[in-house]
Amino acid sequence: MKKLFLVFIANLTLLYSQISYADLSLNDLTFKQEELKVDPQILKVMEERHSKLQLHQKLGLATMAAMTATVILGESAKDNNVHKYAGITTGLLYWTTAYFAWTAPKPEGIKDTGSTEIHRALAWLHVPLMTITPILGYLAKEDANKGKESTGLVKAHGGIATAAYLSFMAAGLTMYFDF
Repeated sequence: MKKLFLVFIANLTLLYSQISYADLSLNDLTFKQEELKVDPQILKVMEERHSKLQLHQKLGLATMAAMTATVILGESAKDNNVHKYAGITTGLLYWTTAYFAWTAPKPEGIKDTGSTEIHRALAWLHVPLMTITPILGYLAKEDANKGKESTGLVKAHGGIATAAYLSFMAAGLTMYFDF
């Protein structure tokens, strides 16, 4: 009997919802048709922004994977060129990823908040580090090829690369948490 009653209530609810909302219009919801029109220029800008930021996100994930592999291969840098080529791949992915973020149009009135604000702030750290890391890596490899020990900032290539890696990963992870 209970099951029959629940089926009856479910059917009655479904029937009521179809009858009561079937004839609703935007005017019934206090929206006027002209209020809902979207400026085609703004729509075009938002579509381009969405497209570029989607590519930024996907390439960012690929960059995370390549960067992780490059860091893991760092110990083999003196033995072979695998680390070097992984670093080149990472750099190409990184700068392509950055390009899509930097060229995505940002309409007036959009302000970064929460995770996006932290994500952008971390870029101020990893962008300069990713600029200098390959230069230092090249100089370190040149020193190794000549059989001499790296000194100064060149010697810090691994530490600077690790800082770039950590700040980039932190920037990526902030987009998965809503602050």
